Amino acid sequence: MRHWNRGRKTVRNFLVALLLLFLLYASQGFPPYTVEGMCRQMQHDYLLEELEPLYVQRHWVRFSGGKSVRYTTVAARSGETYTIFRYQDGLLGSHRDWSDLSPVFGEGAVATARAGTIYAAGPFAEAASAVAVVRAEKDPEPNGKVRSREFTLAGTRLADQVFAFPYEMNRHPLADEEPDYRELSLTELVDLWYRRMVRDEAPGTYFLRDGELPCTVTLYGESGETLETFSLTVTAGGIRSQW
Repeated sequence: MRHWNRGRKTVRNFLVALLLLFLLYASQGFPPYTVEGMCRQMQHDYLLEELEPLYVQRHWVRFSGGKSVRYTTVAARSGETYTIFRYQDGLLGSHRDWSDLSPVFGEGAVATARAGTIYAAGPFAEAASAVAVVRAEKDPEPNGKVRSREFTLAGTRLADQVFAFPYEMNRHPLADEEPDYRELSLTELVDLWYRRMVRDEAPGTYFLRDGELPCTVTLYGESGETLETFSLTVTAGGIRSQW
């Protein structure tokens, strides 16, 4: 009888723990665990038709202090609408990542930058290769002149309809005197041209303005012929992001 009562208590405690876990999960809004669940949530939140995942990337990010976080990045398609979004994975499901990566949408194609790579999704299945050209622009000078520089990036296929375009992430400290912009990497040029000094703060305190950089993606066939060009954009914040 004593063993029977002990077993009943064990079962009861287990059921109570399950109930508490369920209530905690429900309090978080029933976050999804799978890519399919993430897509269903995106469909519901943005009133999309059925969302088809095209590419899934999972990776860990280690922050200062030893904390590690796993992210799931998804490129997907709903009709002619393409999107790239990211979730932060956890024990009680995955939650939408509201950084400057997630989510982005585009009719016909879409692009986004993150931690040294520009990701582009679109009707790319017939392309043998792809090239992205990103243009950084400085604010107009008093005489109306606009200084700009283009960066040409070779694409790597990740999936039938997804390409990645890596770019340099090296950052050298920028001196007070403006350096030769022709010698800077894309990240350094964004740091220089898209930053703004914070008023009433110590000298050298800056923030990055919310700027968009034109990004054209050109597809090429097996013989090198041009198939199609898409005029897209990426953000300055995405270009200089670390993770």
